[in-house]
Amino acid sequence: MDHLFIARQPIYDRNKAVMGYELLYRNSSQNHAAITDGDTASCETILNTFMHIGIDNIAGSALAFINLPREFIVNDQLTPMFNEQAVLEILEDIKPDEAVINGIKRLKNEGYQIALDDFLFKDEYKPFVELADYIKFDIHALSRCELIQQFEKCKKYNVKLIAEKIESHELYQVCYELGFDFFQGYFFCYPEMLKKKSLPSNKLVVLNLIQKLQNPQIESNELEEILAQDITLTYKLLRYINSASFGLRREVDSIKDAIVLVGINNLKNWVSLIMMSKIIESKPTELIITGMIRGKMCEILAQKNHPEISHQMFIIGLFSVLDALMDQPLIDLLDSVILSTDIKLALLDFAGNQGKIYKYVLQYEKSNWQELNESDINADEFIQAYLTSVNWADQSMQALLD
Repeated sequence: MDHLFIARQPIYDRNKAVMGYELLYRNSSQNHAAITDGDTASCETILNTFMHIGIDNIAGSALAFINLPREFIVNDQLTPMFNEQAVLEILEDIKPDEAVINGIKRLKNEGYQIALDDFLFKDEYKPFVELADYIKFDIHALSRCELIQQFEKCKKYNVKLIAEKIESHELYQVCYELGFDFFQGYFFCYPEMLKKKSLPSNKLVVLNLIQKLQNPQIESNELEEILAQDITLTYKLLRYINSASFGLRREVDSIKDAIVLVGINNLKNWVSLIMMSKIIESKPTELIITGMIRGKMCEILAQKNHPEISHQMFIIGLFSVLDALMDQPLIDLLDSVILSTDIKLALLDFAGNQGKIYKYVLQYEKSNWQELNESDINADEFIQAYLTSVNWADQSMQALLD
């Protein structure tokens, strides 16, 4: 079987909490958007997701939205598993014939939720709307007037409305004010820079601490002094390192012990992560999770392909969300932090091997599979690195929030 790229895109409620993920996928032998055999690709994805990868490893405890080909709808022998967590998406090119309508009714009776993807309301699709739990609108495919018309027609039914492909705060605000229930896209990864403003003092303190941590000349006793200044930081660090997600074989009961066992470079990364998680405020926690996934994936790919730079890669991925977290331009924020020139150039210009790996990770996140097919890294490495990073980030974030 060919390799199957699979990624996830978050879906938020009106409080910016993640309610589910759409699973995005592509057979690695396909390098363009059009899938010649959609049924085969979807069947492969469903089987891999639910049977081999494991839905908990890609979506955690959230809902998993996944495209369902017509054959899965009409053939009761192909029903996927995990009906408690799966939301089955009916694609826009599936017609509401008798076999499909009966198939959706059967799936609903078996406990599945149904979503209509890239939907446009027409009278012939009323049977779909009456059975659906969610309707998804492609924001980029509709004018403002068309969007309002479609919204008004569908909100009369007992269904939740999702605005997808939201890539800016402006689009998010438009859809929020219109009354959408959920929002899908990476709008949260971009800063809201409505006007020039200074950073709050608590964020400046965090940046100053991170600046000290990233000093390549820092000694273990200096690191210990920084941690000793913040009791809650020390507590969270030791709790985090002692958690199952960190994977140590014995408990760590002192800062000095942690430095010896984990290593000073790793410890600097973990402390930076914990400090960044303390200033989420109104930002969705998914923003930090995204930085963690990027950082861990960068680190894993570098360990295999460019081990000489692997120690730099976690902080590159983690700091890639710094501008969105602080609502300031990244170039200004990096000016205030002592980092190596290689790290700064990788973040700003994708320079060097550091920048190349970082760019690959962003392309994976955005499902730009063609670029990855043409890279010098094996497809299997991308897939395994991503799945490992997602699982690690979800577990680690839970440990940080406990």
